[in-house]
Amino acid sequence: MPRGDPVELPLFPLRTVLFPGMELPLRIFEERYRVMVRELLDSGSEFGVLLIREGEEVGGGAKPHSYGTTARIEECREIEGGRFVLTARGAHRFRLLRMLPARPYPYGEVEYLQDAAEPMTPNLRLAVETVRTTFPLYFRMALSLTDQWAQGLSLPDGAHALVDFLGPWLQVEEEAKQRLLEIEPAADRVAHLAEMIDDLLTRTREEVIEYRRKKFGSLGAGN
Repeated sequence: MPRGDPVELPLFPLRTVLFPGMELPLRIFEERYRVMVRELLDSGSEFGVLLIREGEEVGGGAKPHSYGTTARIEECREIEGGRFVLTARGAHRFRLLRMLPARPYPYGEVEYLQDAAEPMTPNLRLAVETVRTTFPLYFRMALSLTDQWAQGLSLPDGAHALVDFLGPWLQVEEEAKQRLLEIEPAADRVAHLAEMIDDLLTRTREEVIEYRRKKFGSLGAGN
């Protein structure tokens, strides 16, 4: 898959996998990231979010994964002590080529992944249709575990857009979401998503059965 020219990008390692289109609320209190936010607000530029592989969010020294997503600040307000409360939104997937000297926040050289529309081959069409059918089933069952009910879902048509839209909703570990973010060809991304949803359907169906047994099976106890 063709890639764009390398660019330099401010980086923000977090414990969260960010997908394109996903909303990201942040509270900024470390001085290095307060500097970053001020500069981003002045320039209107994006920053890159990477899942931390080793280390902590606070204090520096975190080792991130190599694939992440750029984010653009949509709302921001400064609060007491020069801290910031902001909302950003994921924009483009990228691959980290190398870390650069801090400025004072993390900085890196990255290349953007080209998520252009791919030909809708029979295998890709089947995978997309499978995801569009199975995810609503999983979503409704997952909500039923907390006595919630899902309204109709409007899912994107494009393969990459479909994966990026559904990725944040999956009740899996962040490392599993990271794998979904990293896969590059659309057909492979959707196929992997379909497998994840199938596994989640099986697991959630068993949880629903147990939940209903505990909730309704005890109604007759003591009669």
